[in-house]
Amino acid sequence: MAKKKQAQPKPGATFEVRFVATDLLPEKIPLRAVNKVLSAIQDIACGRDPFEDKPVPEDKTIRLINVRRGSAVYCCISHAPEEAVENLARAGTLLTSLANGNGQQEELVTTLQPIRYLSDAAESVGCSLQVRVADRQAKPLLTVDKDAYRRISDHLFVKGITTIVGTVERAGGATGERCLLRIAGRRRGLYCDVKGRKLVRRLGKHLYEQIAATGTATWIHRTWRIHEFVITDFTQPKMESVPGAIDELRAAGLSAWDDIDDPEKYIRELRQ
Repeated sequence: MAKKKQAQPKPGATFEVRFVATDLLPEKIPLRAVNKVLSAIQDIACGRDPFEDKPVPEDKTIRLINVRRGSAVYCCISHAPEEAVENLARAGTLLTSLANGNGQQEELVTTLQPIRYLSDAAESVGCSLQVRVADRQAKPLLTVDKDAYRRISDHLFVKGITTIVGTVERAGGATGERCLLRIAGRRRGLYCDVKGRKLVRRLGKHLYEQIAATGTATWIHRTWRIHEFVITDFTQPKMESVPGAIDELRAAGLSAWDDIDDPEKYIRELRQ
């Protein structure tokens, strides 16, 4: 009997995303999980950090082609195919190196959130996820299982108690106690967990005001960027103007300030 010829990906496909598991029923895979996986793959393919970077540029987007019912294989085409394959392969190599106790952990920082989404999807569906170039004999560029994010976090994260200053933009939430802080030098706001409903109500009374929040921070090792923060308490720092501070210094007998033409400019230069 002649061997049945395998269906090939539609010409022009850059890579394919596979949900891999024994006895997996493709029709049982939630569309929400598929969407989350493809969005995460999109971020890795274009080298985008969802926490810091703007939306994906049009010239680097990917789209689905040749979608077949009853299949757990999703063929994708990229507007920047060489870059997409290179970024996906790099992420796969770093994950493999990390699993073997090697690798540069800081290089995985930009893929943290996408890999978290992929790990969550792998756990919810009960599978592993593979990304391959559009050739069914090719070795996977990237493989993510339900434990991938945990393995990264064990190496990348450092926890400790600290205080951060930011402006309260939101407080509360339908699914839990949360707060959105706008912090200087950070492009996107920091969504924080909040310990207790009473604390959320207190925060809600200070919307669009600056606070000093105390709690447990999770930093990304070496970059020292805050990845997660749990607020346990907060105060409102007393902020005084530069001219007021200079007047207090003069009153304290530090008359040397009188010899400085522009004290405010001088202080700004010292801070830089």
